[in-house]
Amino acid sequence: MHLVKLFQVLQFPKRLLHNFLGDRDTSKQRVLKILVLGLLLSFACELGIVEKGISNPVINSQVLSKAFPINQMTTPPKVVFFGSSTTVGLWASRGDRRWSTLLSRYMGWQEINESLSGSTLSKASRDGKPLRTTAAVQRWREAITPRHPDLVVMLYGVNDAYWKLPLGDEVNPKPATFRGDLETMLTGMAQVLRPDRLVVVTPQPNQATRDRRSPYDLALKEGANKIGANFIDAGQEAFPIDELSNYSADGLHLNNLGHAALASYIAGKLIDIGVVTPPPMAKGGNNIPEAREALSGGFLRIDVDRPLSFGVIRSISARWLTSGQARFALMRPDGRGGYELIYRTPKFAVSKDITETKVPRWWVLEGDRLAVWTDGNCLGSQSTETTAIHHLAIEIKQDMSISDVKSSSIRADDHKLAIWTS
Repeated sequence: MHLVKLFQVLQFPKRLLHNFLGDRDTSKQRVLKILVLGLLLSFACELGIVEKGISNPVINSQVLSKAFPINQMTTPPKVVFFGSSTTVGLWASRGDRRWSTLLSRYMGWQEINESLSGSTLSKASRDGKPLRTTAAVQRWREAITPRHPDLVVMLYGVNDAYWKLPLGDEVNPKPATFRGDLETMLTGMAQVLRPDRLVVVTPQPNQATRDRRSPYDLALKEGANKIGANFIDAGQEAFPIDELSNYSADGLHLNNLGHAALASYIAGKLIDIGVVTPPPMAKGGNNIPEAREALSGGFLRIDVDRPLSFGVIRSISARWLTSGQARFALMRPDGRGGYELIYRTPKFAVSKDITETKVPRWWVLEGDRLAVWTDGNCLGSQSTETTAIHHLAIEIKQDMSISDVKSSSIRADDHKLAIWTS
């Protein structure tokens, strides 16, 4: 469109030049033509007929504005994940269970993982010893710029806090401090990236840095706000602080549950800040409020009657016939006849009634399954006259033993579970 306008603008003066100079084309006349056309082009820019400036050297041209969520692009957005070992996926049992890959699957992104285990954001030395890995402030340009991303998601700072690297002055931070190197890096990023296409995320909740992470998290927030980048405080909100041990592999890094919870939390916050549009509400399970037959407790029961559709779960309903205790879970087929645990709720008390239990914003894939564990014969079900399989049962006496399930431990059951999304 702009080229058409430019062509239309230049046609009239081009004809005047031709009438004035004729068909002669000496070197002086060529210079005069170039000068006149340059002046006209500048005049067109000022009038808004032609846009000034050049396209951003890094960000993809399909990204139009903050009001244009990247999951509405015509091709899968390219997203660079920039972090340390958590973003590499350390302690996830497989690469596709790390948080960045899960998030990319939920969003339909092309994941480009440029993370480096053991790296810090700052280039400050550790106990007077040189760094063993390249710091983020030293490697960001080489890692990000050639990728021409549509979005950059940065999760850094956990190692800086763990090793107690110097924070630096709040007003005039110096190089080789956390604040100084963060300012240098974010200022540089803002020169080659659109700031609203950068998401700065505080590191995962963990026990190892719980007592000293606050000033590092605050510096990340202030740095993001200063350049106009998006900010997500995952370190305080991704999952309950009093359940840190359930989401951690070693007190610092995430286990499979932790990676899934972090991915789901960040996905939800990306909606809140307008980077992506909301997904549909996931549907699944059996809405049978008149279920009359109680099922034995001490089992994890996985619904196979109505697998979930893609989307988000905000609450799960169930029919309870007596009092007891329960946990809801979400299981994902592993392709080998077993199931992987993605999410689980804390244990809660139930009583005779139909209840709706709120859950964190759980992102699910097509084919995921609702599951429930009970202590006591409290869950309602509906028996069927056919031999069809309606749910799978795995004997688990202790609720904290709920984890991935191998096919060898599963037995089929013909009762329909009275659990469903609501």
